[in-house]
Amino acid sequence: MILKIYLVRHPKKDDSKKPAPGDDPTKEGPPEATRPAETDESKLKKGLDTIFWLRVGMGVLAGTLSAILGSPMAHHRGYLALGIVFVIFIISYAIAKSLRVPLPPSDKRKLIMTGIGSYFLMFIFSWILVNTLIHPDVGIQSIR
Repeated sequence: MILKIYLVRHPKKDDSKKPAPGDDPTKEGPPEATRPAETDESKLKKGLDTIFWLRVGMGVLAGTLSAILGSPMAHHRGYLALGIVFVIFIISYAIAKSLRVPLPPSDKRKLIMTGIGSYFLMFIFSWILVNTLIHPDVGIQSIR
């Protein structure tokens, strides 16, 4: 089997159609006067970005609450943390739904899946960090 690699050159642009330096067709007035209208795609991207950062913040909140509320309970700390994670995620879904992001009917899963990995990673990170800050002496033992 012989592998052949073909190099293809793209055709050069025609310089005769190039506008004059002072004639820019994209600028029709001062930049402040002509602002492009916000399209559906930019509204969708902005809404999904908002949902992502909402989930990151809610993950930090869930981890902090799990560490603070779970510290007096020695045996049921993990179950309490999982309960807090799921309750706060459902709250974040309700908030995301109330933002009314213009999603097409085929992309309704994006409302749930946007930021879910970051949510759980920030939950675990903040849970471990806050728990370590609350109980700094638990893992330290003197070596003899």
